[in-house]
Amino acid sequence: MRGGPSREDGVKIYLIAPKNPESFWTFDRVLPSLGKRCVFPNLALPTVAGLTPPSHEVVLCDENVEPVDFDTDADVVGITGFVVHKRRMFELAEAFRRRGKLVVAGGPFATLCPEELRGKVDVLVVGEAEYTWPQFVRDYEAGAWQTEYRQEEKPSMLDSPRPRFELLKAARYRSMAIQFARGCPYECEFCDIIVMYGRRPRTKSVAQVLAEVEAIHALGVGNIFVVDDNFIGNKKEAKALLRALATWQAARGYPVEFMTEVSLNVAQDDELLRLMTQAHFTTIFVGIESPRAASLAETNKTQNTREDIVTSVHRIQAAGIEVMAGMIVGFDHDDPSIFEEQFRFIQEARIPISMTGMLNAVPKTPLHERLRAAGRLIAESVGDQFVFTNIVPSGMSRLELYEGYRALLRRLYGYGAYRRRAMALILNRGTGLSSRVLARGDDLAVVLRIVWTCILRASPRRAFLTLSMCLETARRRPRAIRHAFTLALMHKHFYEYVQETSRALDGLIRELRKAEPAL
Repeated sequence: MRGGPSREDGVKIYLIAPKNPESFWTFDRVLPSLGKRCVFPNLALPTVAGLTPPSHEVVLCDENVEPVDFDTDADVVGITGFVVHKRRMFELAEAFRRRGKLVVAGGPFATLCPEELRGKVDVLVVGEAEYTWPQFVRDYEAGAWQTEYRQEEKPSMLDSPRPRFELLKAARYRSMAIQFARGCPYECEFCDIIVMYGRRPRTKSVAQVLAEVEAIHALGVGNIFVVDDNFIGNKKEAKALLRALATWQAARGYPVEFMTEVSLNVAQDDELLRLMTQAHFTTIFVGIESPRAASLAETNKTQNTREDIVTSVHRIQAAGIEVMAGMIVGFDHDDPSIFEEQFRFIQEARIPISMTGMLNAVPKTPLHERLRAAGRLIAESVGDQFVFTNIVPSGMSRLELYEGYRALLRRLYGYGAYRRRAMALILNRGTGLSSRVLARGDDLAVVLRIVWTCILRASPRRAFLTLSMCLETARRRPRAIRHAFTLALMHKHFYEYVQETSRALDGLIRELRKAEPAL
């Protein structure tokens, strides 16, 4: 294609991350109580900005914290997103192309499903962008660019730039995001991570990550989400980084709380747990998936079968680290008894926050290919595992799956069950760094907002839940009072979201009962 810059002072580029559809993780109902609009930004925006020569102007727009400027005078509009953003990506691309803008699309959706974007955008960037985006910019400057840029080889993370965090509206996020590694050594059948990033974890240098942490700290942000899909995929490099982060934290009074995603085998490495605690990692997300060994074996989740899962989770909690879990129902080895098994496991493991979803076959994954060959796909994935499955189950009917799933969600986020596992975590979690870390300056303001939301303006039942949790914590574990307030607030989001999801499931179940009457 031919064209090119029309201004003498460089190209203006407008990069957009579409609004996230409401989900288990968006926390839309409670973020205002924290004075925030979004949990964390899409890291693609500041990273692509960092890949752009400084002679060009880059403006970032995260639709989760600000409206899209459809009247921008930018020369190029870039849109990123996951499968779950596909509809909004289509809408944005169409709107800007109507306005005569050159539209470029990239990110996970463009990488996994490029065929769905061809013809809807002017330029398609498939794969990781460290080399392809700078090439596109050079081509655009020269007035002749390709319609598709494809990165076949995996880029070195040493070539990844420092993201331009300063272009984000940092105060509107609960956390900022950084990335240490891409790729995962495991081969879970349902996962698209190895499809996009490969099985050999590639890491940034310790110096790169420390520079990013320092830049975020300079913005006054005290929470950082390390968005690696498996932070410990390369344990040697992860430990080196953790040692450096622990030194950085100690020299500054532990100003940052970290969260990340890891595989469950973190529990079998005492040194790794100790280093994570010393670096002030307070929460990890773990893909546990199922307490049923046959289901784990089916999906090739071998790293979860090395010891009793509850024992592993409790060991992590004893190190002072909260575990958030990803759980799945609908594996081939799941029958109707799996719902009770899942509930009992989550309660016993004292995991307050468990994202429990139905199995979903994402394009390009081994699961998708297997089920497509077997004729068991009923639709293509829309990327929302929490409310939708595109699979014909094997061990139960679709009706049994939907009914059992709905009942499980209601039980998990009922007031009593949630309170029991939340308090069990609060009272049994290790101290971590709590004895050395002072209360953060914004704690009082956050607590007052939670009191307003969950006590003064809440239903009697919610007010009782919040008061009872906080009073019991103040009496038995006073250092954990902030954790108690936070978990009480989180329940408001989960409870209301599950109620809404249940109503959506009600309609699906009615349709299934008509088509699939009980025997």
